[in-house]
Amino acid sequence: MYRPLFIKWHESNETGIARIDEQHRAIVSIINTFYDMMVAGMDNKILYSCISDTMKHYSRIHFIIEESFLEESGYQHLEKHKQLHRQLALEIEQIEYNSIKTNDARPLLEFLKNWWLGHINREDQLYAQQLRGNNNC
Repeated sequence: MYRPLFIKWHESNETGIARIDEQHRAIVSIINTFYDMMVAGMDNKILYSCISDTMKHYSRIHFIIEESFLEESGYQHLEKHKQLHRQLALEIEQIEYNSIKTNDARPLLEFLKNWWLGHINREDQLYAQQLRGNNNC
C-alpha cells in the first residue's frame, strides 16, 4: 500500500555541503521509516528499539562529523551548536520515555520531524556558507 512520506525532502533543506546533506537525507529517511512502521501497526516495543538504536547511533555519527567540519572551519558558534546536539539527546530520552509509558509513538515521531527540520533549516544554515567557502567539505 502506498503511503505519502511523513517528511518530504526539499532542495530548500540542503546546506550545499554534500556529506552533510547526504546524512540529513538519511536522517529524514529513518524518520519516514519509523512513520511507516507506526502506520503499519508495528509493535511499539519494536518501534522504540528501532528508532532508538538507529536514530541515536546515526545522529551521534552525524554530529561528530558535522562538529568536526565546524571546528576545522573555525565556526564561532561551535559550542552553542554542540549544546543543541546534546540537548536533542536529552529531549529524545524524555519523549521516548513518555511515549513508551503512554504507548503512543506519535509524540516522538512529531518531535523528531520538527526538531530535525528546524535544526537543518535554521541552525545548520547558519554555518553552511562558512563551510562552503572553505571547500573542505
